[in-house]
Amino acid sequence: MKRIVIKIGTGVLANATGSINYPVMAKIVAEISGIKKQGNEIIIVTSGAIGAGMAELKLGKRPKEVRMKQAAAAVGQGIIMAKYRELFSRQNITVAQILLSYDAFTDRKKSLNLRNSIETLLKMNVIPIINENDPVSIDEIGPSFGDNDKLSALVAGKMGASTLIILTTVDGIYNKDPKYRGARMIKEVHRLGKSLESLKGKANSLGTGGIQTKIEAARIAMGSGTTTIILNGRKHSIALALKGNVQGTIFHAAKR
Repeated sequence: MKRIVIKIGTGVLANATGSINYPVMAKIVAEISGIKKQGNEIIIVTSGAIGAGMAELKLGKRPKEVRMKQAAAAVGQGIIMAKYRELFSRQNITVAQILLSYDAFTDRKKSLNLRNSIETLLKMNVIPIINENDPVSIDEIGPSFGDNDKLSALVAGKMGASTLIILTTVDGIYNKDPKYRGARMIKEVHRLGKSLESLKGKANSLGTGGIQTKIEAARIAMGSGTTTIILNGRKHSIALALKGNVQGTIFHAAKR
């Protein structure tokens, strides 16, 4: 049995307008269900709440004002979670929602309570579905994760996961922007160097992350003894990656 954290990015779940792409979501849920039924423990870190809220509120583009982002997230959280519950229930799998803020990792008492809560859910054969508590977790009132890449790495480290899989809309990490000639995918990383850490890439219009946040997440996870795999959530197979056939980029775990 393995404990696996799977982070699902906004771009994977949403269409260009922010509305949820339900066929894609259903496909991912079906694959995750199959992995769980093989005896593995699964923790999901999901994005998409703001994007889903945008579609519901009929916002044409991602809002810039913090309060509008909060409103979109508050509306979208219920939409995302309801769909996860519907799709997983078809597989006879129960899910639980956990919304986190930064102090869940910086406050020792809250950190221990978080770990105990997730451990209990896993023992009950439940899949915890985690997201940042966007409606209250903002820079004005304290540190936030800024994106769910870092959050997924912190969760993987906290829960002692063997593997962190980050599903995104790119095929992997490249040595330079793939639009330029000579760009080469980096298949394996055993040690992070300055050349990798200096790579830059923009997030899509619905998300907040990018290449840098994924490399930072991999750095955190590697230091926690967790192997990180970057996959294209629209194209690549999670199950194959867990069997060693990685079509994206794999960051090998360092000593915890």
